Amino acid sequence: MEIQQSKTSLFDYLNNSSDADAALQSVVDAQKNNISAGLSDVQSNLANGNIDDALERLKSGENGINLQTLDNMLSFNMRGVAEDLTNTAKNLGLTFDVKLTQEEGAWVVSSEHEPEHKGLAQLQQYLDRNPRLQSKLDDVNSLSEFYELGQSQEYAKQLQDADVHEDDVVTYLTQSREYLFSLDSFYLSDAGLSIASRGESEGLFEQVKNSLGIGTSEI
Repeated sequence: MEIQQSKTSLFDYLNNSSDADAALQSVVDAQKNNISAGLSDVQSNLANGNIDDALERLKSGENGINLQTLDNMLSFNMRGVAEDLTNTAKNLGLTFDVKLTQEEGAWVVSSEHEPEHKGLAQLQQYLDRNPRLQSKLDDVNSLSEFYELGQSQEYAKQLQDADVHEDDVVTYLTQSREYLFSLDSFYLSDAGLSIASRGESEGLFEQVKNSLGIGTSEI
């Protein structure tokens, strides 16, 4: 199913059907079971490290999931996590930038600004006592990296259309994959919570275009 960008995410409709307009609701009602199953399939593949299988299913549309659906899923899942951590950090007096990094299966809090601030240790304790929140961070992080890798594959098609040599396209995809899946971090600030990998595929695409001397008119 082709999901169009809208102010309200798909998941608002799936979970708050009373707020949906009748036309969209009829579409959602017909498709939501398939979409939910497809999203579960993506999450299962990512959790098991089956990235290539997940990408193949994404490209083929076999499970009814596309990049727009993943984008909506990210926005929906990110909302609650961001609100939780932003409010907690504020209550702990963390008015400076904080980094959350995945280390050995757990999320670790740090900051270059005030590394000894007692609020950092308290935020770490909050995370350690909240496995559900840690799991949500895992899911959002994995989905973001997977989404960006999917975007990189779309950009690779543009490179192929511009007659870029196959070896260069493969190098671009390989390096993008390694970089995106190495980030594994979030940034918490006054502006809220952000994912380190979010939007990185676009930057990588711009870099490869510059390195190959490809202009906008050629893409």
